[in-house]
Amino acid sequence: MVEFDRSPDVQEFFGEHVAHAMRDLKVETSAQTRGYLVDLLSGFTVSHRIHSLAVPLAGLLKRAMDASGAHRLALLRELGDAALFLCGFFPDSFDRRGVDRTYVVTMGGRAYLLVGRNDRDQTRAAVFSELSGRFGELAGVLDEVRERTAMCTEGAIVRMYERWLESGSPALAHRLRRRGLHPVRMRRRGLVH
Repeated sequence: MVEFDRSPDVQEFFGEHVAHAMRDLKVETSAQTRGYLVDLLSGFTVSHRIHSLAVPLAGLLKRAMDASGAHRLALLRELGDAALFLCGFFPDSFDRRGVDRTYVVTMGGRAYLLVGRNDRDQTRAAVFSELSGRFGELAGVLDEVRERTAMCTEGAIVRMYERWLESGSPALAHRLRRRGLHPVRMRRRGLVH
């Protein structure tokens, strides 16, 4: 696996937040997959990793498909990582870009699936298989980490409330309550002329 430059403090910070998020969301994974999520978040704190977020996912996919062998797998992993990070830390960015979240989840999950199928190390292959099969759920863990940290802005809280209004999600209602908001659905009354 690619090693990233990271501080033990960053690892510890994200390790604690990932553990809390998984506990609160009742998500269980292998220790290796949990470690991968911590490494992913820590890795994106390094400026040279951020460049993959600036490239459209379709561009990352094209680069991977134009490559071969180990280089192709590294680019597919980069695609999976970028898609997972975007789904977790920038969940509202898709609407602004005109991209459907399901498309990103499918693309990222498929990239991890291909990496896992071709990795000869059984432990790593199992991690990529889990990332692939549970992509949306694990993106939710990263979203929870984002929400728990200072990375959640007031605008993000408003968008979370709007998502709750649309979906009625108990998980979103719980997150809003943790922020001191008590979401209530109000029935609309018809206007009398």
